[in-house]
Amino acid sequence: MIGGKQLPFYKKCLQSLLTYSLEPIELLLHSDGSINQSEKLLFLSGLGESNVSFVESSISKEKTMDQLAGRANCQNFRTNSIWGIEFFDPLFSLLEDHISFYVDADILFIRPFEGLFDRSQVSNGAIFLRDKQWDAYSLRPWQMLGLSQRPKIVKGITTALVCWDKTAIEWDYLEWFLGQVNLHKIPEWVMPTAQAGLASRCAAKTVHHSQILNMYPNAKIQSYTFGLHFLGSYRKNWLRKLDDLNFSKDYDTIDAKFQKCENQSTFFYGMKQTKRWVNTRLNWW
Repeated sequence: MIGGKQLPFYKKCLQSLLTYSLEPIELLLHSDGSINQSEKLLFLSGLGESNVSFVESSISKEKTMDQLAGRANCQNFRTNSIWGIEFFDPLFSLLEDHISFYVDADILFIRPFEGLFDRSQVSNGAIFLRDKQWDAYSLRPWQMLGLSQRPKIVKGITTALVCWDKTAIEWDYLEWFLGQVNLHKIPEWVMPTAQAGLASRCAAKTVHHSQILNMYPNAKIQSYTFGLHFLGSYRKNWLRKLDDLNFSKDYDTIDAKFQKCENQSTFFYGMKQTKRWVNTRLNWW
């Protein structure tokens, strides 16, 4: 998903994906609607690749809404939220393929890698980035308790990279969750929370947290790190340091490694919420 701001940064990130992935990639770019046609053409020419194209927004929306027929909450979220576009539209870009791969345009790849887009790893489930710092979800811990239907979540995931076997998505749960507005305390985290619930219902995995880093202020690049996810809140500070970051591009190819998602308990979710409060309110990392 690409917006009109920071286009040079997005171009750099996508070029790094094409450069360092040993697997062939055909990129379909989704826009948030803030890029005009001339900007799109300039962006594509800057990438200099024939296997990259923008998805036509109006066609994509029509296709997605057709696929969500009968699911009013899903359709409403797709219509009214940029995060709905980000989740739903890539799923239905290629209707004939039951495997869907999505990568945000704010991940900078820094070393050669392979295996990240292994279809066999996605089969019967999903793949996300691992978030070791927080559980960046939209609900409160006590909302996981009770006798009626309650949300379940896996331990912290980040949806900057999302690979789904669409046959493994429990659509009834998603429709239910998107209708529970009381669980949507932080709007930008509604869809990660929804996907954390879906992940608890299938064979979901994460990329090993040290291989693609979420760039919080305390992030540390390792010799086996091949991707840097520049979170919006901390992106500006990290980009200032980018040229000085100590990483070599001469390492051998890194094989992507995956870990099984684990369900999160109410108690430890509460502890993660406390950790986030300390990090953001007291600036203690």
